[in-house]
Parts: sequence; structure tokens; C-alpha cells
Amino acid sequence: MDRIILILVAVIGATGVQYLIRYKQWNAVRASSFLALLVAVIFKLAFNGSSNYLVNAIPPLFLGATFVGMVSAKQTSSFISIGLAAVLYSLLFIYSGKYYQGYGGLLGTTACVSLLVVLSSKYLKSNKKLRLGLRKLARTGKNVITDK
Repeated sequence: MDRIILILVAVIGATGVQYLIRYKQWNAVRASSFLALLVAVIFKLAFNGSSNYLVNAIPPLFLGATFVGMVSAKQTSSFISIGLAAVLYSLLFIYSGKYYQGYGGLLGTTACVSLLVVLSSKYLKSNKKLRLGLRKLARTGKNVITDK
């Protein structure tokens, strides 16, 4: 049950930021920081001193989920892809959190990985072959290293 709550919190965080960006014309940093600060203050005031797992896990999970929601609307066309990236982010957060102890970067790294997986999935299901930019440059006769 805890995992389902954490997944829902991540989806709410990511789609909330994307909503503020798309429909209220906030910039990404303002939307992310506003929602993350709001959740942090609510949890600090309501559950101060509690040692419950969810109380301790929701604020950092929500903050990282807002990183997922900061993606440009030009890159993602729907809230469904944001939601899928948030679900993937929450699963990575839940199951890989213990491996990042002492390294830092858990929130940003897992947000980046989850977004890259979702954004690249449209290329995997297309019937077109992926082309490298070097092939296009080779047809024009330019050398990537020497020509500028």
C-alpha cells in the first residue's frame, strides 16, 4: 500500500508542475519550487517529529517528481507521458534509493533516466530506422571534426 501511495504522489507532483507550466504560464523552476515548498511545509507542520516511512519518504519523492514535471511541453505532448515517467521515477526511487547512499544525485538522476526512457520510447515503436546525424553530414560532404 505504501508503494501505491508513493506512486500516486509522484504522479501528482509531476503532472501538477506540468499543469502550472502549460495552463498558468509559470516557468518550470517556479512551478517546481512552489509545489515542493508547499509539500515540505505541510509535512513539516503536520507531521513534525514523526518517524513514519511515508512521512519521511514523500517530501523527497515529491521534489524529484517535480523534476520530472519540469520537462518542456515541446518534448512531451500529453500528461500521460508525464504520468508514465513519474511512475517509472517513483519505482526507481523506491527500489534504488539504498544504492545511492552517500553519493547524492538520486532525485535528479532517477528523474533524468525516467524521462529519457519515456521520451525515447516513441523511437522504439516507430517503423523508421534511427539515423545518426553523422550520416546526414556525410551526404553533404562535411567532415564533422575539421569543418565548422
